[in-house]
Amino acid sequence: MKGDVVSDHSGVAGTLDAAHVDKVLKRGRSLLVKGIAVRVGVFGVLIVAAVAWGRVWDSPVPGLLIYAAVLGFVLMAYRLPIALLSLARRRKVLRHYPLEHRPGMDIKAHRRTKFGAVFTLRIKDHEPGRSPLMEAVEGLGRQRRPEGFEDGVWIAGDLPFGGVVIAPDSGSFLLIRPEKWEKLASEREQAGPDRIARAKAAGLGRIH
Repeated sequence: MKGDVVSDHSGVAGTLDAAHVDKVLKRGRSLLVKGIAVRVGVFGVLIVAAVAWGRVWDSPVPGLLIYAAVLGFVLMAYRLPIALLSLARRRKVLRHYPLEHRPGMDIKAHRRTKFGAVFTLRIKDHEPGRSPLMEAVEGLGRQRRPEGFEDGVWIAGDLPFGGVVIAPDSGSFLLIRPEKWEKLASEREQAGPDRIARAKAAGLGRIH
């Protein structure tokens, strides 16, 4: 995997070995599987409770419980392909770009969507003013704020096109793209055929 050996913009060499990156990727898959298992368990309990309740009492409650369980299954089925696609996109970016270390990142805003939390953030650069505001998603349908980015992050990609951000210590892993996509259109157009082809091969630009 590309990204085994990296260097930051201050010229100090660093490493984030492939085993560590693979561990972070596996953690994403594990979180997805555990999330599905928990949801299926909860929905199953709701259905069992509804059936048991309906046998004892004549009440609208069992119908509401079954409705909640079915709605939960539908939402989970809707989000699952998005989560799987997000995991595939992470690997795709890492196949085409090496990882580079940055001093950290600041989360400026956060909103909830049907895909999970979407963040507006700025990746800190060793040269102030070089990093645009980015939009980021975890892609696993969770609404929680990512952790472990305060003391340094690893990025792979080309910021005008997008990429991924990793915080190895916490296992957080985000897909990113410029928040104001059209604002950086001229920079992408002037990037040159090699950069454009590489970004296209890596699937940059879409995060949900």
